[in-house]
Amino acid sequence: MKPIKKVAALMVAACLVAFAAGCGNSGSSGNGAAENASGGGNAAGGDKQKKIAVIVKSTDAPYWQTVKKGAEEEAKKNGVDMYFTGAAGGETDINGQVNLVETAINQKVDGIVLAPSDSDALVPAVDKASKAGIPVVIIDSGINTENYLSYATTNNEDAAYQVGKKLAEMVGGKGTVAILGFQPGAGSNTARENGFKKAIAEHPDMKIVTTQYSQSDKTKALSVTQDILTAHPDLTALFAANEPSVVGAGRAFKEKNVTGTILVGFDSSDDVIPLLKDGIIKAVAVQMPYTMGVEGIKQLVNSFSGAEVTKSIDTGTTLVATDNMEDPASQAALYPLK
Repeated sequence: MKPIKKVAALMVAACLVAFAAGCGNSGSSGNGAAENASGGGNAAGGDKQKKIAVIVKSTDAPYWQTVKKGAEEEAKKNGVDMYFTGAAGGETDINGQVNLVETAINQKVDGIVLAPSDSDALVPAVDKASKAGIPVVIIDSGINTENYLSYATTNNEDAAYQVGKKLAEMVGGKGTVAILGFQPGAGSNTARENGFKKAIAEHPDMKIVTTQYSQSDKTKALSVTQDILTAHPDLTALFAANEPSVVGAGRAFKEKNVTGTILVGFDSSDDVIPLLKDGIIKAVAVQMPYTMGVEGIKQLVNSFSGAEVTKSIDTGTTLVATDNMEDPASQAALYPLK
């Protein structure tokens, strides 16, 4: 009987070991599933590090570098991987930007932050990303589709309206005005033109005599401004609608020693600030590109973890003029990274 009892005991022991091992495996799987569901593994949710493509209009302009800084810091804070890129041909290279979105889709990134160079041309690519299950956050310029997660931008129309209103005060509601836009078809350009025109239209004695474009190139902005000043020697004012445009226009004013025409614009940078200090530029609407970068990443991270996503975000502007540029609010807008 003893050998039989010994065999039985060994069989029971083996069963207990197998049962314990089975329980251990079951418990491990259960804990892993719970961790994934609760967003464990990294701050963005899940064990695998999320990858985000940040695709802007141009990578070298100070404005977009500030967007990059905000995105990088928010990505680091949330433990996500991101890469920053823009079309090789700059803001006018719309096909190049479309290709970058297509590449991100093919790479199966987890999310895209996009500043569309054209509100129509980027629609198919954004729709394709949405269909592939890749959320897209739009920043800076609008797009003519609803297939995006969130939109973080300046209220461009209102900001340009405020610039136009300030200009009208400066000139007493009278005179001729030129507009130097940057990219026809870009949502932000259209909104700024519309807002500025709305302000000017409130003054019957003010007239817009020409609208030209810089293609977001400072050298071209300079030459186009020179042509405008030559064609309209009695021009009262010029509105330049983005950073390269206002810098190029400011340099043209400085070269020609223009004193009888008022220059106002949109955006700030290390090139804009000296022109503002010297009184060549009289006023600019300063955007918050750092905040756009932060919100682009933040809204994607929220979607990864199941947190609330804000569909529309006004990132704000500050109207900085020669008479208020030393105010704390103006200084904070002019030097966002300090």
